[in-house]
Amino acid sequence: MALKLSVKIGNVTNLSDARYAAGMGVDYIGFNINNSSENLVKANTFKEITNWISGVGIIGEIGENHPINKEEYPAYLTETTNSSQLNEESILRFNVRKLSFAEIEDLFNPTYNVHFYILDLSANQVEDYKNELASLCANWPIYISSDFNEALLSTVVNTIKPKGIEIKGGLEEQPGFKDYDGIADVLEWLEEEE
Repeated sequence: MALKLSVKIGNVTNLSDARYAAGMGVDYIGFNINNSSENLVKANTFKEITNWISGVGIIGEIGENHPINKEEYPAYLTETTNSSQLNEESILRFNVRKLSFAEIEDLFNPTYNVHFYILDLSANQVEDYKNELASLCANWPIYISSDFNEALLSTVVNTIKPKGIEIKGGLEEQPGFKDYDGIADVLEWLEEEE
């Protein structure tokens, strides 16, 4: 399945989400490996899940700090909110839902050596700042994370044109039982027409 934009599915905690995402053609799957998070994916679960999937980039979502033992989490890329921990295999996440566009723009620094950025925006910010975001995305490798619906995705794809988007995985009701409606809707909206 070809998608109009690159997609990262973040906060994946179970094999069902990971296999579904990989099968639907997403580019990246992110696993929460932040020791202080209630959604932490333990090292043995991380290894079990990542051994089942192929063809996608694996991201370790660390938040502010690296996990206690990085060797237990062999991710290809590391997503952080801490600009002091960056390298060429980093993704820098900006949670900016309460910031003005000027404040958002000031966060970007040409000295940062990152694979790409993730901007976590409210749906209103995406609509209100769409032209400014388009200009920002023309100059920086940005993934947009928001509360997507079909109209908002149309604005993102046709006006803002970021490198990609991020959508979030969710918890399984029980092993093997999962409702994919939200993820499926977004991926269906992004599907290229043949």
